[in-house]
Amino acid sequence: MKIEKIVERIVYSDSTFTKRVLFSEEKVLNFVLNMRSGQEIPPHQHEDSDLILHVMAGGAELTVDGKIQDIVAGDVIYCEGHETFSLKNNTGADMSCFVVLAPRPGLKIYADEIGNQ
Repeated sequence: MKIEKIVERIVYSDSTFTKRVLFSEEKVLNFVLNMRSGQEIPPHQHEDSDLILHVMAGGAELTVDGKIQDIVAGDVIYCEGHETFSLKNNTGADMSCFVVLAPRPGLKIYADEIGNQ
């Protein structure tokens, strides 16, 4: 068993969104994604890994395969790995999401942390 504190992974940067890994295991990858207003994640896919994203605070504009949807705190989103996913914090508030990718993607880049350490 492992226990981590999400609050320790809620870190914002004015220069870029941040990603802080909670669990990087053989079968699953889990991290906290943090975005200031105006920051965005460009369109991408997650190989054969499905994505579950739980908006913990704030909100954003989510685009999946060209379909745009506003998401807010409390929303939980499920996307299949082949779907093209992007996210833009178009609100005036910070946003944090709890993200799970399973099965764990093969490329190391998915487990890399992003933003000031």
